[in-house]
Amino acid sequence: MRLLLAYHNPSREMTPAPPVGMACIATAAAAAGHEVAFCDLTLTSRPLRALARALARHRPEVVGFSVRNIDNVVRQRAARELDAQRELLAAVRAWGPARIVVGGPAVSLLGAQVLTRLDADFAVIGEGEETVPELLAALGEGRSPATVAGIAWRDAAGLHATPPRPRAAFGASGLERWIDWRPYERRGHTWPIQTKRGCPYGCTYCGYPLLEGAAIRRRDPVEVVDEIARVARRWRPRTFEIIDSVLNEPPGHLLALCRELARRRLGVELTALGLSPRHTDEELFAALRAAGFRSLMLSPESASPRMLAAMHKGFDRADLDRTAALARASGLDCCWFFLLGAPGENRETVEETLAFIERELTSRRFFTIVFTGIRLLPGAPLTRAEQAAGRLAPDHDFTEPTFYLSPELDEAWTLRRINQTIARQPNVVHAAEGEVAAWQRLLEGVAFRLGFRPPVWRLYPRLLSFPPLAWLRRRFPEVGAPA
Repeated sequence: MRLLLAYHNPSREMTPAPPVGMACIATAAAAAGHEVAFCDLTLTSRPLRALARALARHRPEVVGFSVRNIDNVVRQRAARELDAQRELLAAVRAWGPARIVVGGPAVSLLGAQVLTRLDADFAVIGEGEETVPELLAALGEGRSPATVAGIAWRDAAGLHATPPRPRAAFGASGLERWIDWRPYERRGHTWPIQTKRGCPYGCTYCGYPLLEGAAIRRRDPVEVVDEIARVARRWRPRTFEIIDSVLNEPPGHLLALCRELARRRLGVELTALGLSPRHTDEELFAALRAAGFRSLMLSPESASPRMLAAMHKGFDRADLDRTAALARASGLDCCWFFLLGAPGENRETVEETLAFIERELTSRRFFTIVFTGIRLLPGAPLTRAEQAAGRLAPDHDFTEPTFYLSPELDEAWTLRRINQTIARQPNVVHAAEGEVAAWQRLLEGVAFRLGFRPPVWRLYPRLLSFPPLAWLRRRFPEVGAPA
């Protein structure tokens, strides 16, 4: 069948991610013999016009959309990102008879209810490399979609769904085949590489185990480095990013990857998200440096021993203290994320976290982002607990931004206290301070022209410490409670 895959990520909170998941689908569908066209709308200023051109050029029988985000997960200025997707789907409906399929992380979390919100025919729930080719085959042969695992659909009788199926193994995304990397690089993007899927942790607020399962499925490190070498020859990205949900789980896999990278001496620079404080030591940080890593993201979420246990983070305060010390000594640039407001959070636990930030994360190589309020995701343990307690309806519409904030916590006080931390330590920001601004886009362009290797957030600690800007942020704090 003729398949057009359209990717649009309207998020402006950070640099929008390249379409690695949709590339996996495109590669799998093409391998199954379908005629695949790829339409990347993320970096165009007129996505509707670009989509119209793609529809006219390829005349698809099926149009697939990847929906990454439900909203921006910022309680104080929640933004609905599904609305931008609705407009694109409506354009396909107006164009002609093509079937519309939606997938991606947001769709997998929301399930069948997303079909009504987005006016789509089918939703892919979970991993789609096998599901999408099978759905295309069923549509082409006139078979019922009920024979395909991992989809939701609707008909006159209502909404239906079949159970998702995790893949036993997966391989390279093939992203280099489907996109033009040059516009991404000018915006300071990193090239995404996934080395494993699955998350064994049970963090109460998190959707990763729902998306990828609890069992870890690993790729051979040699195969991963082969992919990096192939992309480096084709596009020469300035930085590769390992996008595993937990970078160092299990720790032996990461060490094996680092050793293969060091052995191959590709001369590439790397960054990663999701380093857990649970498995860190000097050997690991030395291996990361030798492999070419120059920056990392860490999401401890709290520095309160009580809250780490309550959120089921899988590590304790001693692990966090050790990791902060190792990160300082390593010379790596680190972006830290903290999430305040989970059940049991109060002034005492907030003070523990902010005191840790003010004391331990002062390095000019550290950049810290603080969120207040927990985005409730369908199926997450915290969400199920709220529904079981009767505080959230079983049929709640999760396409609307829905947040939890500990009843023991005064939001206005918490935000004032965070502003105090920002005044004392300018390399800290609150997620509600604003979307990516014009000056940040300018910074991305200047950094690109000067040959800077992303991620661009590495520049923020030095920039935010510039005395006039630090004074302005102290004098006019941006963060306030929602009306």
